[in-house]
Amino acid sequence: MKCPHCGSSNIIFDPDSNSYICQSCGLVVEEKPTYQGFEGFLKNNNTPRYSGMFTNMVHDHGVGGTEISGCFMQHLKQGRSWVRVNSEIKVEKKDRKLKKALQELNEYLKLVNPPPAVKETAAKLVHEAVKDKNYKESTLRKIIIAAIYLSYRINDTPKSLKVFISELNVDEKDLWEGVRLIRESNSSIKISRENFDPRRYVGYIIRKLNAPPIVETMANYIISVSEEQGFISGKSPTSLAAAAVYLAGILTNNKRNQVEVAETVGLSDVAIRNAYGSIIKDVDIEVLL
Repeated sequence: MKCPHCGSSNIIFDPDSNSYICQSCGLVVEEKPTYQGFEGFLKNNNTPRYSGMFTNMVHDHGVGGTEISGCFMQHLKQGRSWVRVNSEIKVEKKDRKLKKALQELNEYLKLVNPPPAVKETAAKLVHEAVKDKNYKESTLRKIIIAAIYLSYRINDTPKSLKVFISELNVDEKDLWEGVRLIRESNSSIKISRENFDPRRYVGYIIRKLNAPPIVETMANYIISVSEEQGFISGKSPTSLAAAAVYLAGILTNNKRNQVEVAETVGLSDVAIRNAYGSIIKDVDIEVLL
């Protein structure tokens, strides 16, 4: 599936609106698509299982999941006797460790609130790494942290390493140990150097600063001009994006201090100052203070 507006193939499914959305430009590609997944199956000969949408977020992919939302007693009072039957369906022994890992994954995801595609990919990585394994809880935690970080990279969604470990309050050493364990279960996963377009970070910084749209527009324009001048090549995308936002804030009279901008992507104010000075010098922008 490709976006008819920008041609991007970065299309995600948004379960809240039941539609396919282009992650690059935001266009709604298709609304209310026909569901092609599983509807249900029999776990055994006499226990019916009912399904929602196919997902990696639960151990059985959502095909007749055992999770029951809401108050158990309230369901019974309202005559939903099937709740008692389903509540007695136990998770098979081989899936218990996976179920526990996915529950903990959901708790970590609440802290960073990534896009749906990142959540699903992270859950898929956990499935591959934990299925039929008997890891200790500390090892499971490392795998979960690494799965989320790798999912950001796989889905081409910018997330600074420093910001990531700060948001989850985890040790970088544990993260890379988890990456090693995941790669043992899936050797096709490669860790390449971050080479995101600086403009991909601009939106993230703007949201963190709660800055007006005009700042984002100006920052992207500054980066585009810098790119035309050949200034972007070999430079850190995060520092360039942060410096462009800082400069855009000055030009649009929405100034934020360097420390405040730097903290959004886990950089020092010195890094912002250096990139800012290079933009002013190489792109020939005059700022009247």
